[in-house]
Amino acid sequence: MTRHPDLHPRRRGLALALLAGTALSALAGPAFAACGDLAGASIPGEGSITAATAVPAGSFAAPDGTTYPNLPAFCRVEATLTPTPDSNIRIEVWLPEGSAWNGRFLGTGNGGYGGAIRYDELAGGTQLGFATANQDAGTAPSTSGNAKALIGRPEKWNDFGTRAAHLMTVAGKAVTQQYYTAPPSRAYFSGCSFGGQQAFNEAEKFPDDYDGILAGAPANNRTHLQMAGVWNFQATRLDPATTIEPEKAPLITQSVLQACVTQSGGLPTDTYLTDPRACRWDPGALQCAEDASDTSQCLTPPQVDALRKVYDGPRNPRTGALLYPGISRGSESGSTFDLPFNEGVGRAAIDEPQFPGLFYWVFGPNWDWRGFDFDRDPPLVDDVLAPVINANTADLSAFRDHGGKLLGFHGFADPLVPPQEQVNYYLRVTARGAGLDPAAPAADISAVQGDHAALARTQEFYRLFMVPGMGHCGGGPGPNQFFNATISPVPADPQHNALLALQRWVEQGQAPTSIIATKYVNDQPAQGVAATRPLCAFPRVSRYSGQGDPNDSASFACARGGDYEAPIAAPEYRR
Repeated sequence: MTRHPDLHPRRRGLALALLAGTALSALAGPAFAACGDLAGASIPGEGSITAATAVPAGSFAAPDGTTYPNLPAFCRVEATLTPTPDSNIRIEVWLPEGSAWNGRFLGTGNGGYGGAIRYDELAGGTQLGFATANQDAGTAPSTSGNAKALIGRPEKWNDFGTRAAHLMTVAGKAVTQQYYTAPPSRAYFSGCSFGGQQAFNEAEKFPDDYDGILAGAPANNRTHLQMAGVWNFQATRLDPATTIEPEKAPLITQSVLQACVTQSGGLPTDTYLTDPRACRWDPGALQCAEDASDTSQCLTPPQVDALRKVYDGPRNPRTGALLYPGISRGSESGSTFDLPFNEGVGRAAIDEPQFPGLFYWVFGPNWDWRGFDFDRDPPLVDDVLAPVINANTADLSAFRDHGGKLLGFHGFADPLVPPQEQVNYYLRVTARGAGLDPAAPAADISAVQGDHAALARTQEFYRLFMVPGMGHCGGGPGPNQFFNATISPVPADPQHNALLALQRWVEQGQAPTSIIATKYVNDQPAQGVAATRPLCAFPRVSRYSGQGDPNDSASFACARGGDYEAPIAAPEYRR
């Protein structure tokens, strides 16, 4: 079933919806007697099941080299989908046996540029009893961090952008119904980073696919996010004098904390900012004296200017219009991802921004980040890719009207996907609900933070939880475990597990007002709990009550947060 690469997403969504209408009849007939009998069956998405294997309870050694413990017995289904001649989307569906199935389907997201199945996602969902599916985004032979292999292959851009996650959903539900002889009672999606991008594409473009969606640190504004990476590189790498040595990253963060840890609403002993939007620390505080002979513990004037640009975010040099928000203060160090000045963290050496593949798709194999023009080039990239990969319209009305619930989360110390962008998206959704034009000025959208009625309407179906001190999809100095499928055993109560909180919201109507996040000693559960804190539904924030153990969530309550001006991109960069 070939589709033209330029097909508008809404029309493509209609075509795929027609395909979805046949999904549950695609495996018509009596139930298979055993897991292995599924092998060879045709499935929706122009695909077929390539293997079906019964896996006993206990530990499972996955092809990615990781062993996942505490799993129930399950049927492991492997399949390939080929909706176009240049498509090759690999999916897996893990089906818990017997009473271990909770009666529900869970689709899960990928990371980076995909290219491989995420077995951690499959294991976490299966451990909780979901019939769980994952996909490789159809981007192989690309890898998570390198997508240059997709130059000149627009059908694979479509698979990456929308098709892989949607067709996984259609096929996964069909396989689930056939195996259990009954459809799942509810369907959920969970993803972070690129998985969050997939989550928002599902909510915007395929609103009937899921009853509940958990979206973390979403790269849904993908074209402009990657432009921000180029901006940071140009700011800190074009001129060697602006390059900030890796050892200065902790120095910067420490100075930020000294200035803002209590100003941001935290305790003096915190090692992270509770709400970095309250922090206006300027890099000039670390500027070296004019006669300094040792600059190892300070920033030179060119480094100060470069860091100001990184915090500010990419702008059109001709108009001054903002393309995307800058990084948050307090996110400069301690991340598994490398900022331009964190060479050696995450990669041995850095010669170009992270995840630059989409620019090679648009400009070809000789593209060079040094020549990216922030006036001329953004619309060229958006013309080709924004309709295909971005989920940036902030129009969730169809998902809302379907009865869907969306639970978002984002680490406030995330240096890879600046957390302000999900705050901006939330405000834009709220502004739409309040009747503002999608192209309204940024100041008008930012002002909805004070419109309590509009915020309440948004919270009826979409709640956002910002996570102090958490990095990108985990890690960081703050309490950061409340969703991660790699923690074993996975927390099985809604107060400590965002996916289960979402499930309770969908099925029992109990909307989450707070979720408890845990910080383990050295981020290792086996070493014990270091601290817990409540995460609060935006715009509320966690505040210490003034008494009790500061490492115990019971000593905190959700309170009104501050009203901060939101640096929202200009209308021309909201595509």
